[in-house]
Amino acid sequence: MHNQLSQRLRLSLTVIVTLLIWAHISWDYFHGGVPIHYILHSDDMPGIPNWWGGIVLPIFTYFLLYRIALRLNKPNNIDSLKLVGLRFMAGLVFAISISVTFLNGIEVTDYIMGLIFILSLIFPLHKSEFFLGWVLGASFAFGAIIPIGFGGILCLVFFIIYKLVNGLKRVLLPKEK
Repeated sequence: MHNQLSQRLRLSLTVIVTLLIWAHISWDYFHGGVPIHYILHSDDMPGIPNWWGGIVLPIFTYFLLYRIALRLNKPNNIDSLKLVGLRFMAGLVFAISISVTFLNGIEVTDYIMGLIFILSLIFPLHKSEFFLGWVLGASFAFGAIIPIGFGGILCLVFFIIYKLVNGLKRVLLPKEK
């Protein structure tokens, strides 16, 4: 039972995320206006105001927490709640590091992204907890919508990479009987 993500915990975490995103939007509103993030960081592209994050991020958070809970509640599950928390923290740390380097003009963002692609060969970076950490960590710098879209594409790529590598391992390194 200690390995489950209860409904109460999922709702509590969603409420915390909701309060944080609306506090951030309120701060922006009273200190110069709510920013608009442009696709591909170009003013010629459509803009997405942070207001959308206040609506989408709580729904997105609850949805991913629900997916995590379903996986943890499966009878043949090998993941623990502690492992899920560590994966979430890893996604959060990578997203915060990319956000901080981007905002400060430090030119290491490409290296961090390259490291993430290398790590996707070994770890299942397509899991919901990594994705949630990524979006929450990047949302203070890029709003919520852009990290959700970009992270969704990354999760698809990471899923393909991880499954291809594991398939090749099974073919090239058969289990001994």
